[in-house]
Amino acid sequence: MSFGNDVQNQSTPPFTVHLEEELQFAKFLVNHVVDAVFWLDPDAKFLYVNDVACCLLGYSREELLSLSMHEVDIDFTTEVWLERWRSLKQQGSLTFETRHRTKKGRVIPMEVTLAYVGYHSRGFSCAFAREKAKHTEKVLQQSEAQFRILLEKPEALEQEKERTEQRARFVSMLCHEVRTPLNIISFSTSLMRLDSYQWVEEEKQLYLDYIQTTVEQISQLLDEVLLLDKVEARKLKFESNQIDLTTFCDNLVTQMQLTDNGNQHVIAFASQGNCSTAYLDKKLLQSILTNLLSNAIKYSPISSTVNFNLYCQDGNAIFQIKDAGIGIPAAEQQWIFEPFHRGSNVGDVPGTGLGLAVVKKLVDFLYGQIAVNSEVGVGTTFTLTLPLVSKGSEK
Repeated sequence: MSFGNDVQNQSTPPFTVHLEEELQFAKFLVNHVVDAVFWLDPDAKFLYVNDVACCLLGYSREELLSLSMHEVDIDFTTEVWLERWRSLKQQGSLTFETRHRTKKGRVIPMEVTLAYVGYHSRGFSCAFAREKAKHTEKVLQQSEAQFRILLEKPEALEQEKERTEQRARFVSMLCHEVRTPLNIISFSTSLMRLDSYQWVEEEKQLYLDYIQTTVEQISQLLDEVLLLDKVEARKLKFESNQIDLTTFCDNLVTQMQLTDNGNQHVIAFASQGNCSTAYLDKKLLQSILTNLLSNAIKYSPISSTVNFNLYCQDGNAIFQIKDAGIGIPAAEQQWIFEPFHRGSNVGDVPGTGLGLAVVKKLVDFLYGQIAVNSEVGVGTTFTLTLPLVSKGSEK
């Protein structure tokens, strides 16, 4: 796909796409992407849209190509776009919620995923947009008939309604979380097939990195879903290991510091009491602590310190992880262990919303307790208590 000359050349003509390549690109969008797709230049002007986008908003393709994103997105501002563009160039992709206005004036809540595309020193973006919670609403509507049957049993009705709503939310969110990275992979590979012969090695490597990152995201998501399913189905097996908790935590901190991007955070670990002999499941403990430490790092300012303390007393191991990050809104703290729940203040920070749900299930499985204390703009502290000799084997 040709994007013309370098953007730094002041005589560069407007962005154009050769007819044959435009047809190939349009075929890819129509045949492989079920979402509305908007191809954007750095100023958020539409360069290309697919048929789904036209149908969703009620415009012809020619009409949309004469518009910019701020004429469709009612939450769009220059400041918001500049911040998203900056984050997009750093992360490669980001997901957010917004509202689009159709040609007839109807406002539609939307979930949008932006993918960054660099080409010959120029940057572009591709937006994949879908109506928010459309699948969930459909599932709930289909369930109404079942609820009517239970009207004569109020208690059963309420329980069935709650289970159906939870199942609908989970399925909808899972489909969304898997589809988003799959769209990015499909989009990146299609671009490489079309004209990678024109790219320099750095450009090829950029797209390979995008693909690798999204594959890892899908893998992590599926691992967490499978782990949740095992706990729910009571198929998770407990393996008792004798552990020196101080050494275990020291090694975990070293491992996480090595994987921290550019060592931009410090994890300060300290322990008190006799923690040399504990009988716990090593894999499950590592999963719990890794999730908590990863969150502390992810939502904390660069170069900040995460305090990780271990206390062993009265037959219990108490792990405390304290950060100076964005914090969790007080009204939302009751939902943090729900699958796919993410705080309203996470912004463009990537995540699946499954990590803390996994943590809570594993802590319950090990007969432990977990508590959170958080203040927006100040930080968050998670306190995890586990018996030194786990009763998990009774499961």
